[in-house]
Amino acid sequence: MKRSIIILFALLAAIGSCRAADDAQAILRRTADYVKKLGDYGVSFVLTSGDYASSGRYAVSGDVYYIAVDNAEVYSDGKTRYEVNHARKEVSVDDMDTASRNILDNPTRCFDFVGTDYRSEVASRDGDEVTLHLRAVDPEIEGDIYLTVSESTGRPSSVAYSLYDDRVTVRITDIYGSAEAVRRFDRSTCRDYEMIDFR
Repeated sequence: MKRSIIILFALLAAIGSCRAADDAQAILRRTADYVKKLGDYGVSFVLTSGDYASSGRYAVSGDVYYIAVDNAEVYSDGKTRYEVNHARKEVSVDDMDTASRNILDNPTRCFDFVGTDYRSEVASRDGDEVTLHLRAVDPEIEGDIYLTVSESTGRPSSVAYSLYDDRVTVRITDIYGSAEAVRRFDRSTCRDYEMIDFR
């Protein structure tokens, strides 16, 4: 009898876990659809990490993006990433990491976790706001992602990256469709900057 009860509880727990995962995937699909419907889009955000806080913005068109935060700008044409540090007068050049889901590294895919190798679960709910906990299946990819969205519309409101004791939170203050062309890297604007090529 005791063994039957234990099996029943284990079965109910497994069913509950599957339902929670399905629920999280449905919300992730809603978020991916929300962003996809915007087409080319822009985002204004506030970035916090410990005592550091700053505002920034980015724009996305397909695989092309532009990010501006403080004295730094990041450009990508979908293949090559140019990180411009105006304070140091440096330009770092590298291949674009198309697999990255980090909003500050590759915003073109930062809200698309559908059909990817990430486990997802609902971490918390507050009215219509739901926070999803995402963790890569691949143990080589460390850290946790917490994505907060509107459950009814899928509109993202924040994304946080946690690794050991470090946590970076990006709060989205505005997200909108944009017909404006995404800024491209122009070498002539950085003529006296040091070029550091990591490719």
